[in-house]
Amino acid sequence: MCSADCEGTGTRMSATPPPALDPAEPGTQGKSDAALRAKAFGERRLAPERVRALAQLEAGLQGRLKRRPVLYGSLIVAGVALLAILIGAPLSTESDLDAVTLIGVICVAGVLWRQGWWREVGFGGPSSWRSRRLLIVPAVWALLSVAGGLASLDLSDPAEMALALPQALLTGFWEEGLTRGLLLSLLLVGALRSGRGPVGAVLISAVVFGLLHMLDDVVFGTAQVKGLVQVLFAIMLGIWFGALLLRTNALWALAGLHGLFNAGSALKGGNDNIVGDMLVLSTLLLAAYGLFLLRRVKSDDHAGTAQRDADPTAAEAREVAPA
Repeated sequence: MCSADCEGTGTRMSATPPPALDPAEPGTQGKSDAALRAKAFGERRLAPERVRALAQLEAGLQGRLKRRPVLYGSLIVAGVALLAILIGAPLSTESDLDAVTLIGVICVAGVLWRQGWWREVGFGGPSSWRSRRLLIVPAVWALLSVAGGLASLDLSDPAEMALALPQALLTGFWEEGLTRGLLLSLLLVGALRSGRGPVGAVLISAVVFGLLHMLDDVVFGTAQVKGLVQVLFAIMLGIWFGALLLRTNALWALAGLHGLFNAGSALKGGNDNIVGDMLVLSTLLLAAYGLFLLRRVKSDDHAGTAQRDADPTAAEAREVAPA
């Protein structure tokens, strides 16, 4: 678990150096954050805080999790999903309360609390967020969903509408915490060890996120065609949000925006509208944009970014120095 002295602000963390990615390589212990990032994922503009957190997560793993993080990360996801179905589904069919979501929230929060992984998987405070401008598009996207839901508000069941927002926000937390938090982080630990890039881990976590939405078919009897569209939509969304997490390290923000989008869908009930349809179609472009965010950059651009990350005060001093 990340200790209290590792929080820091800006681009400066604590005086304690980040743990080495490979304990067998003692020379990596003293490397700068920029060098750590370059070793981990090559020439990509990822949030240094995200890579540091992944290195700390890798160093803190013990036992079977340390030996096979990808395998046991997959088992965690499968276990949480099965518990949500087996316990939550019968309760959800008897009331307006989405018990599947409540069980998911309890399980995800329980794993994070038990392991002490909140910051390691991305649930850090705003001071650890980077490239915040990248959150503007998903914020607009989520607000448009809410606007579309309000435009075709279904008032046939006031009690269900009253529960829509809190349930949607909780859904955003447990789905993001499970797939982008736990699963993606452990997949990325595997990528760190093998020297692979992050794109494969993002794609795998997105596919798992999409398959989890087949729960609607099991729990709520979603029509097959509509269920398939929902799965494909979730995969596209998962690619985009996975890339945003690696660039921003802002899982709390992404969980909240995910919840707002779900709230818009819940508010409109079964009513379709052009805003909702356009948002679904837009995920194809947004997924491509997510892959673009994970692209490799030119060596000179990457060197400049790495230098600023390694010594931001020196870079600022050069900018304000007189000609």
